[in-house]
Amino acid sequence: MQSTEIKQSILIVTGMHRSGTSLTMSLLQSAGLEIGQRLLQPNYGNVKGYFENVDFIEFHESVLYSQGINKVGWTLERNIPVPVAYIDKAKQIVQENSSSKKVWGWKDPRTTLFLEFWRDLLPEAKFLFVYRSPWEVIDSLYRRADDVFYLNPEFALKVWINYNQAIINFYDEFSEKCILLSVDSISCEPAFMLKAIEEKLDISLGNPTGDIYDRLLLHTQTSNSHRPALIKHYFPEAFELYHELNVRQGLINASNSPCVNPEQLPSYAVWSLQDWLDLRQTQRNSKTELQQTQSQLHQIQGELHQARTELHQTQEELHQTQGELHQTQGELHQTQGELHQARTELHQTQGELHRTQGELHQARTELHQTQVELHQARIELHQTQGELHQARIELHQTQVQLEHSQAVIKGMESSKFWKLRSQWFRLKKWFRLKKWFKRQHLVA
Repeated sequence: MQSTEIKQSILIVTGMHRSGTSLTMSLLQSAGLEIGQRLLQPNYGNVKGYFENVDFIEFHESVLYSQGINKVGWTLERNIPVPVAYIDKAKQIVQENSSSKKVWGWKDPRTTLFLEFWRDLLPEAKFLFVYRSPWEVIDSLYRRADDVFYLNPEFALKVWINYNQAIINFYDEFSEKCILLSVDSISCEPAFMLKAIEEKLDISLGNPTGDIYDRLLLHTQTSNSHRPALIKHYFPEAFELYHELNVRQGLINASNSPCVNPEQLPSYAVWSLQDWLDLRQTQRNSKTELQQTQSQLHQIQGELHQARTELHQTQEELHQTQGELHQTQGELHQTQGELHQARTELHQTQGELHRTQGELHQARTELHQTQVELHQARIELHQTQGELHQARIELHQTQVQLEHSQAVIKGMESSKFWKLRSQWFRLKKWFRLKKWFKRQHLVA
């Protein structure tokens, strides 16, 4: 398999499901590790978040599905082969998520099933393995209620063995590029993890945020629980494998070791009596809790009675309010009728106003036209008055001329010439009459 040319610092975090890898990755991200942008959203299984890059999750799921294996990774196979068709996709995912400025990496428990593949593809990558006791992992899986374990509860332990055996095998072969830490060590002292990463893997990160996780979310079993004894007796392979993990971390015989010492495990006789004692204590506690519950119930009943009284009073007030509301609705209905009538009258008035405005506009138009005609008549009257004045002047002149002519004529009539002229016209007229009678006689 050909490796990529990427030389950046890469830190791959993995481990069995429910082993604390999400807690670990949250600390590393807050310390400066770049883990990508497309992250798996929190849910009931991890309320703080998974801190898993969806690109790598989908890649692992698709490869598992192509091999007919459960996509979550519930399998007893190791070093699952990656088909050649998926290699280019893996290179593309690495290229899209790599960072040249910061240390980057990813976390996915399914990576444990592909350790050889990622070592060959990314020879510069370093690995941080997180492990947790088998009883705590199984307890977490049972609390999560995965269907695959319901009819086969032993399968959960076998998967834990398969994952952690793969981690040990890889760690023993490539220990120079690996760190193996228990989730207890990481949660108790995150600085120890960061120091180990810097000293052994030559990867420097900052200081994580102090309140990045809630310790109460990490459910643990106490060392005197019968769960370790149960695992040791019925599943010695798992107990021995957990011991080997602790040996490689260097926790055996350490003063602050969170490991379970086989010599300190309670005997089965003590275990059975302890269960008997725990049962009776549980019954006693249940009885005490029952008495407290009954007392609380009595108090609640009193509060309920008071609440019912207040409810009855409230119902009466509500009934009165409903009566007032009914009356108000009647008044409102009447007001709405009056409003409707007023709107009708307003509409009618607006119609009349519109009609009146039209008539007023027409009257204004006619008035304007009349004013124009009046102005024209005034102009014509003024012109007529001028002409009349001129006619009067001309009439006066004519009368003067007539009087003058009459005086001239009167003077001429009294003259001898005028008399001769008159006799001449009478004589001329007589000759015309005589000529006319003569023509009439000849015609007859």
